[in-house]
Amino acid sequence: MNGLSMGAMHPRVLIVGAGLRGRMFAHVVATEPQAELVGFVDPALPHGATATIDGQPFPVWRSIADAYAEADPNSAIIATPDFLHADAVTELANRGAALMLEKPVATTPEDTARIDDAVARAGVYCMVAFENRWNTPFLTIRQSVEAGQTGAPIFQAARLSNTYSVPQRMLSWAAKSSPLWFLMPHTVDLVQWIGGADIRTVFARGTRGVLAGRGIDTWDVVHVLAELTDGSTASLTSAWVLPESHPAPVDFTYELVGTQGSALTDIGRSGVQVFQDRHTTVGVLGGAFDGIDSGAPAWMTRRYLADLRSGRSPETPLAAGIQVNRVLFAVERSLRSGASEVVT
Repeated sequence: MNGLSMGAMHPRVLIVGAGLRGRMFAHVVATEPQAELVGFVDPALPHGATATIDGQPFPVWRSIADAYAEADPNSAIIATPDFLHADAVTELANRGAALMLEKPVATTPEDTARIDDAVARAGVYCMVAFENRWNTPFLTIRQSVEAGQTGAPIFQAARLSNTYSVPQRMLSWAAKSSPLWFLMPHTVDLVQWIGGADIRTVFARGTRGVLAGRGIDTWDVVHVLAELTDGSTASLTSAWVLPESHPAPVDFTYELVGTQGSALTDIGRSGVQVFQDRHTTVGVLGGAFDGIDSGAPAWMTRRYLADLRSGRSPETPLAAGIQVNRVLFAVERSLRSGASEVVT
C-alpha cells in the first residue's frame, strides 16, 4: 500500500516528540474541532509530565506502549529527531496507526528500508511532512508550470540555509544531522515536485570545519548539481553557517527557468523589514488569525487530518519521501567519492 488511504476515521492523534515541532503540530490538532489530541510520547520528559497546549494539559508518556495502554490513538505524528524515526514508525505501523512522518523519512538506507517495509506490511496511511507543498509561493509556481506558462523546465536553483542559531541553539542533536539532512529534503522535494521529474544523477561538494570548531562536527555547507530524468538540471545549496546578523534565521530562494518563462521567489525576505538596533525580517507567510495558524505546516497538518476523516490518499506519500532519500544518499556517496553518482 506504501502509505495510501485506510478508510475514513475520526482522528485521535498521538504526537511522538514534544519539542518545538511536536508542539506546533499539537496546537493544530487541538484546535481542529473534528480531531482529538490524546497526548505526547517523549522519553526525555519525566514520568507523569504534562504538556500544555492552548491552556490545556495533555499527558506525556515515556513510550508508545504506555500511550496505548492508557489512551486509544488511531493516528500519530512523528516529530522526533530525524535519526530516531524508524523505531517509532515500525511500532506505530504494527499497531495500525495512520502516520504523518517528519522529513526526512530516515537518515540511513537501513532505517529507510525498515520504515518502507513496516508501512507496506501494515497497509497504513503514511504522509511525509514536506510542508512547502502548502507554501503559497511554491504552489503558485507549480501551478504555473502545470498550466504551461513557463514551458518545459531548463534549470532550477534552490538555496535553503540557516544562521548559526539553528545548529548551535535550536537543535541539541545537530552533530547527528547536517544541512544536507535538515534542510535539503525540502529543496530536493520541491525540485522534483515543481519540475515534474525525478533527479537521476548528482555531483556534490561541501566544506566542514567551521561548525566543528564550535563543537558541532558536521557539514558547514553542501552544494549539489543534479540532472533530472527529463534532461533539465538543478543546483541546490544548504548551509548552517550564516551569520547571526542575517535579517532572518532562514535564507530560502528558489528559481525555475523554462523554455517560455521563469519564476522566482525569495521566502526568507518575504516579510516586514524592521530596523531597530539591528535589521530583522518578520515573516508574513504564516501567523495566527483568531487563534488559527495559517502557516504551511499547519495547512499540511490539516490536510493530514482531512485525509483521515475522508479516507483520502496523502498528497506526499511515503514513496515521495523515499525518492528524496535516494537522492540524499547519492549526495552522500558523491561527497565521499568526489564523483558524480547515480540515484538508485
